[in-house]
Amino acid sequence: MNNQHSNNNNNTTLSRRRHLLSAVLILTSTSAFSPPQTQCSISTSSSSSTTQLYHWANRFDNRLEEPTFVATELPNLQPLSKQFTRRSLLSIGVASTTLTTLLSPLIANADFAPGGSIVDREVSIFYGNKEASPSRRNDNSNVLFSQDNYFKFGAAAQWIEPGSTDFPIKMPFVLSQQRYDGLKKYRSKVDIAKSSLLKLGSITSADDVPLSDNPSYQLRAMGLLANSFLASENTGVSNELMLARWYINEIYLRIGDYRRALASGDNQDAKFSYQCMIKAMNSYLTLLNRSITSKVGDPFTYVE
Repeated sequence: MNNQHSNNNNNTTLSRRRHLLSAVLILTSTSAFSPPQTQCSISTSSSSSTTQLYHWANRFDNRLEEPTFVATELPNLQPLSKQFTRRSLLSIGVASTTLTTLLSPLIANADFAPGGSIVDREVSIFYGNKEASPSRRNDNSNVLFSQDNYFKFGAAAQWIEPGSTDFPIKMPFVLSQQRYDGLKKYRSKVDIAKSSLLKLGSITSADDVPLSDNPSYQLRAMGLLANSFLASENTGVSNELMLARWYINEIYLRIGDYRRALASGDNQDAKFSYQCMIKAMNSYLTLLNRSITSKVGDPFTYVE
């Protein structure tokens, strides 16, 4: 009976060894989870292979539990150790908790500007300036220059008081020769735009107000001058250029608001639209005047 018990133990040990040898072969093969272990390679072409296999089996005997199956069809799959698994799960858990804590306020208030930028607040055509034109579409599709301040930041811009240098904080660097050439080419057209807006103040009939895209307003010329002053090959489309375009777009939209108010007989709304139109023009001129030095030319006068 003792011999039978001994034979059973031997059979169990032999079976376990076979499982361990299979595990060793798997662990010592190339794996997607770790680089090849060349120093532990096992040769099976000589009589020493059996000795080496049993050597590795003895080393793994106390480190691996007896497997419930033998993986013979997936030689490149290496099982992860319990220690590695625990550390990985702990790291993932900590990282997930940290990201959730940090991003929760942002995700709760996040929104996308028309240009695709994500902001940590609600996108609104009135954010930053309650006097912005209410006729601007949320996707910025009904303006003259689509890539403006609202396109990138999902917000309106504040008015700039004539002669102020408080906003924006700084101006982009553009070569004085580029600014000089731009001012020489477009100055007269900007003066025409100023005169056209002044004439609107005395008009009482909507039929006498040219449409927003009428060339008499020279709004596209104002955009080209802004390009010469606020953009270069180095800066590209700067935030200040987008700001200037926002003011031009506000003039464009407010002309339409002014016509509709006159057509409906709402003189108060017409007056308010005209005032906003003038604020937008003076903000544009103030922005450009900051880039007009003595080498470039004389600054613009403002619309009274």
